[in-house]
Amino acid sequence: MIAWLVLVVVVVVLAVAVGVLYRLLEVRRAGTPVLLRPIPAPEDRGWRHGSVHYGENSLVYYRLVTFWWGPTVRLIRSSISVVGQRQPRGTEREILDGLVIVELAPGADDGGRGYELGLTRDALTAFQSWLESAPPERARRAER
Repeated sequence: MIAWLVLVVVVVVLAVAVGVLYRLLEVRRAGTPVLLRPIPAPEDRGWRHGSVHYGENSLVYYRLVTFWWGPTVRLIRSSISVVGQRQPRGTEREILDGLVIVELAPGADDGGRGYELGLTRDALTAFQSWLESAPPERARRAER
């Protein structure tokens, strides 16, 4: 009886480990690495590692370490408004050294929240290109 219980526990632990490893590898392989945090937040708190995947109408963020299989945040392309850019301040420099922080106005997601993204220069260029390449509002209305 105890041997079966131990076997079940080992199988469950292995399955969880394989799932976490798969997610970690898949998220890192398929997207652009970023740090994200909802705002308002204290200056050095709330940053989460993950990756973003660009879609036609939305940018999805997958948190690197989580039990949730789907995207953690979905930002709507037509609702994203960049408020500004800044360099890391204070203790942010410890984890965001060399990154540019982009502030997104509230309303970028379904819940009306604002976010900050920590991006490398290359990732910032990709993000800006993706935003700027959106079809104009008039073209989107004609498709409906």
